[in-house]
Amino acid sequence: MPEKLTEARVKALAYDGKPAAVRDAKVAGLLVAVNKTGKSYKIQRDLWQGQRGRKVLVKTVRHTLGGTEEMTLDDARSRAAVLLDQIKRGIDPNAPLPDPSSDAGGWTVRRMFEEYGADMRARDCVERSIVDMMDRLDRYLPKWGTLPVTAIKRSQAREEHRRITVDHGATTANKAMRDFRAAYNFALKVVDDPDALPGNPVQAVTFNKERASNRVLMPDDLADWWRRVQALPNPLRRDMHLLGLLSGLRPGTLVGIRRDWVRLDAPAVSIPRMKSGRSFDLPLSGRMVEVVSHALTAGDVLFPGSPWLFPSRSTKTGEVIATQVWKEKALPSETGHILRHTYRTVAQRAGIDRVNARLLLDHTVPGIDGVYIHERALFDTLLAEQERMTAALFALLEPSTTTD
Repeated sequence: MPEKLTEARVKALAYDGKPAAVRDAKVAGLLVAVNKTGKSYKIQRDLWQGQRGRKVLVKTVRHTLGGTEEMTLDDARSRAAVLLDQIKRGIDPNAPLPDPSSDAGGWTVRRMFEEYGADMRARDCVERSIVDMMDRLDRYLPKWGTLPVTAIKRSQAREEHRRITVDHGATTANKAMRDFRAAYNFALKVVDDPDALPGNPVQAVTFNKERASNRVLMPDDLADWWRRVQALPNPLRRDMHLLGLLSGLRPGTLVGIRRDWVRLDAPAVSIPRMKSGRSFDLPLSGRMVEVVSHALTAGDVLFPGSPWLFPSRSTKTGEVIATQVWKEKALPSETGHILRHTYRTVAQRAGIDRVNARLLLDHTVPGIDGVYIHERALFDTLLAEQERMTAALFALLEPSTTTD
């Protein structure tokens, strides 16, 4: 019988002399296969093909997503949802892909997006970016999926952009068209006959002006912000927001920190994969070690056995999951990504070296420096800079206790 899989449950599965499979109750078709060589995430679903009302069962498809040590349960569920949807539409994920350069001019829009997604995976892009792109296609351009790429005209692109803007907002419309533009540019790159595809129809779109994400908590506001954070009733959320400010981590990375990434003796949080696709060792200042240690202790009490540093309980299934929401009613628009902006602003005020500030935020270092500088070799330097950053931030959070 399917069961509500958790990271702890997957980790506890062991080979007992014969192969076994444990199915996930949350994503029907996802399972964990256990054998003597290891554990892996797989999907299984019947493949039906043919005209509607006359479809025939072709076979049962079983496809391996990856080892349980290579991907998290959340990533496996996201990837499984995409592939299971393909099978539902009659596409076999195990079938070899046709040569992308052979007939890109004959692709449908969906096929173009899938080919582009495969190229993104080959370039080791984050799976969530691919899943979100396919989701936007289904949500906002559902009528385009089955159309030939060559059927999308410039006037249609402009009209769809206007429609999505009215129905779903300016930012969403821009994202949907940027997805199409990127996928179409990929098709233009791989097609053999340049005349098979006209120019990118999104060239005719005038993108909506989006509000620049320049908001930042001003230094004079941090003391009041800290007072309201400390008033939050949940100790894990207090620690989460404080660590978000002290580290400048992207909120999606912050809430997904696993306990086994924490190395207090280093001291660092070793994140295997960032948005950039790289691994990252976040240096922990002394105060940051205290925050992480407190979160570990609170987690042991509130969610014993959880693999996450900031666990919470799903309101839908009741299972213990990594925190998904970083907004607070008591801190409107003052949590999440804005803390990353604040971190960078304070780093500039504190005189942190520009290259070191970029490395602490896992930003790409531009120019030739980005080729020759390796942050792991500079860990001790970055740790010292992190100590300076923490001191500068606490001077703003608690001015009365840090001023002579």
